[in-house]
Order: sequence, then structure tokens, then C-alpha cells
Amino acid sequence: MRTVGEIVKESLVQLRKGRGVQSKDLESRIDPEFAALIGTSVDTGTALRVRVVAYLNELMTGLPESLERVARCALNVPPAPDGDTLRQRLTGLAGEFFYDERTARRRMDDAFERMVANADRGQAPMPGVGHGGTGWYVDMFEAVVRLDLPSPEAVERRTIVVTADSLDKIVTSIDIPKDPSNGSGPVGVAPEMMFGGLLAATGQGSSTNFSTDITLPRTLHRGERHTYGLIQRIPPGQRMATRYVYVPYRQCRFFTLVVRFHPDRVPGTIWRHDGAPYSAVHDDPVPGAELVPDKAYEVSTQFRDLINGCAYGIQWR
Repeated sequence: MRTVGEIVKESLVQLRKGRGVQSKDLESRIDPEFAALIGTSVDTGTALRVRVVAYLNELMTGLPESLERVARCALNVPPAPDGDTLRQRLTGLAGEFFYDERTARRRMDDAFERMVANADRGQAPMPGVGHGGTGWYVDMFEAVVRLDLPSPEAVERRTIVVTADSLDKIVTSIDIPKDPSNGSGPVGVAPEMMFGGLLAATGQGSSTNFSTDITLPRTLHRGERHTYGLIQRIPPGQRMATRYVYVPYRQCRFFTLVVRFHPDRVPGTIWRHDGAPYSAVHDDPVPGAELVPDKAYEVSTQFRDLINGCAYGIQWR
């Protein structure tokens, strides 16, 4: 039995021929397995085309803008320019991006590989559910933790992908674990929006959990990507727990973390958590998890396809 990815890969090759999904003979290009996959076993004509285009749009969700443009042009998915042959569309694409037709074909193959990977993982698209509502997921999360400043701060940059028909605002949250040296006093965090939106409201879900409502700069629509930057600061006098650990409660494809230590306060032991239970933050590091600071007193690590509820990050002592 063929995998979903194999079915989709063969179907993309068939669909890109001639006028692509606008072809009059579209029905003859849809094999039974692909028809079953997209739930269109009995559809014909316009109804079939609508189903096929909707599924292809899902597979393109999360592609970089340039690759999405290539995929739409190759398959002749609106709003790609009309063309009677694949070669005509690729020639126009090569002129648009100032490269030759051979490069255009390589970019088409790259786009199709990404679409096949999405189909194989069953992420066409990721549903965009999680804490703070539905309609979006995190494609890339980049964080730089500054421990070389008078008070710790995390500079966070997220690129999100919209899965709802439209999206005007999002809610994100952060946990600030208590450091025993702070005694029984409360903990807090001071968020600052760097770019990509406006702080609409802040809230507190528990004694250590803080939420931030972000109004987006414009209404975003399904498949669009948007990047925003946020600084999370620990208030003066409040000590930070000896870790920065991300426990996603919303889908996240890629997470990269840099921790920059003060040159006079470099920890003796530093290690990473890669999809561990959150309770692991109370345990000793597992063998092979240790990290060594570079000459800038920094450690960094990366994670892909994060699992909701598991811990990813860096800890030290």
C-alpha cells in the first residue's frame, strides 16, 4: 500500500501538466487513491476542481512565500497567472524571479517536496489549536535569553502561520517558575512588544503563568505567515530560575534558543532538554545532554517538530 506522501507526489506530477488544475481533463488525472484521500470520489467538474484546489492550498500552508508562489504557478492554482503549458508558466516564473528555467524547475521540485512532507506528516495544514484559542500555529520560535544584563530578559521572535479563515489577534503565555532564593514572594514579568503587533492586554492564569494578548497589525488570512517580536523582562530584584524551558501547548515546527551568560557568572554545568517530561527539570542532566559555552559565553540549541506538553530548552547550575 502506498503512503500518503507517495500518492500526493505522483498526483502533483500529473496535476502540473498542461493547464494544471484548470485543465478540462482534470477528472482523468485524479487516480482513485488521491480521490479517496481528498474525499472527492464522486465529484466531477467544478466541484472536483474546488476540492482539489482546497487540498493543494492546505498542502501549501506554511511554505515560504517564494516557494508557495512557485507551487501555485506550477499547478496553476489561483491567483497564479494562466498558462496553457507548464513550460510557459515556468518561463514566466523565471522572468519574475530573474533566474533561468532550469532553476525554476528545481524550485518547483523543492516546493513539491515540502508539500509531500506536509501530506506525509498529516499536517495539511496543522490544525492550529492550543492554549489561547484556535486558528494559528508557530512555524518558528527564536529566543535569546540575556543573563549578562542587570535583570534577565528573553528576546522572543515568532513566525506564525494562520489556519483560520481570518485572524485579528493572538494570545501567548509564559511561565515564570519561582526561584527558591526569592522566598515566598510573588513572581512577575514585564512584556514589551518590539514589532509585529500591539499589546492589547495582559493576564495571569496562575501564580506563575502570564498571558499576553496581541492585536495583529492587520487581519491575516488562511495560509499567511506573520512574524512578531516580544521582550519578556524579569523585574529588578527578582531572581530567575536556572532554566529557560519551552513547553508548547500549541503546535511548533522549529525552536532555536540562545542563552548568553555574564562572563563573571558562567555556570559549572549546562544541559539541554529535548522533549523531556517537564518534571525532568528537577533531575540531574542525562548523559550527552551537556552544553559548553563558546568564547562569547553563549550556548545554543535547536529543536524540530516539537511535541505538545514536552519540555525543550536549556538549564544550568
